[in-house]
Amino acid sequence: MKPAILVTGATGNIGYYVVKELSAKNERVRVALRNVNKDKEVFSQYEVDMVRFDFLDPSTYDQALDGVKKVFLIRPPQLANPKKDMKHFIDKLSEKGIEEIVFVSLMGVENNPVVPHRKIEDMIVASGIEYTFLRPGFFMQNLNTTHRDDIALRNELFMPVGKAKTSFIDTRDIAAVATVCLTEPGHLGGKYTLTGAESIDYHEVATILSKTLGREIEYKNPGVLEFRKTIIKRGIKKEYANVMTMLYVLTRLGTAEKTTDDVEKILKRKPITFEQYAKDFQEEWK
Repeated sequence: MKPAILVTGATGNIGYYVVKELSAKNERVRVALRNVNKDKEVFSQYEVDMVRFDFLDPSTYDQALDGVKKVFLIRPPQLANPKKDMKHFIDKLSEKGIEEIVFVSLMGVENNPVVPHRKIEDMIVASGIEYTFLRPGFFMQNLNTTHRDDIALRNELFMPVGKAKTSFIDTRDIAAVATVCLTEPGHLGGKYTLTGAESIDYHEVATILSKTLGREIEYKNPGVLEFRKTIIKRGIKKEYANVMTMLYVLTRLGTAEKTTDDVEKILKRKPITFEQYAKDFQEEWK
């Protein structure tokens, strides 16, 4: 039987598209789910194996990895301590003889040793397993998930970024790159910084969304403390609000502006534009 590829984070806005892309290439896909009964309908259109899996429950590891040779790895946002929460799983991957890990990391992680993504990269390198690190910038899809209500209900972009630019990337492009790395030779040891083809500021984002949706979307640009206080009031958990605030402060300092051509080189096409993303997801904000 053909070896399987295990996809973690499969219900998220990258993992789902990885499952879709791998299925289109007739790969044998195993989808790791915390609750199979709850999420199985999401993947009903694909011929995939579904298995219960939880990073915090080592008893789920063996069944998830039986017959698997490659792993698409995403860190669940709530797992903030990689040594405690994820090292056991990486050790198991080494024990099982996994041939490759494609891990979704973070843009700029090579210069930031304190973030969880960097610690996971270091653990993977230390494990001796072949790897490919994908280091994406800010997801376009954050605007139709995390910031959906701001746009849909309040007609605003509410983030403290000033005039800084962001090289937004569509998560469908991240998934497409991951699929190439999992199924085609030449990417072992790769460390790819994945961005869109251009950087735009949030005034430009507001203009594009206004044109696409046919109503005015305003970029509010609150102060940092006002931003944190407001999003907590709107229901964001304090721990996540702190992370969001930190990321936007870094963006304000210009850390999200960098663009690369890694996506184009790997996919042999231009990255999806922000205009195309807005058009494709416009129903999310209605």
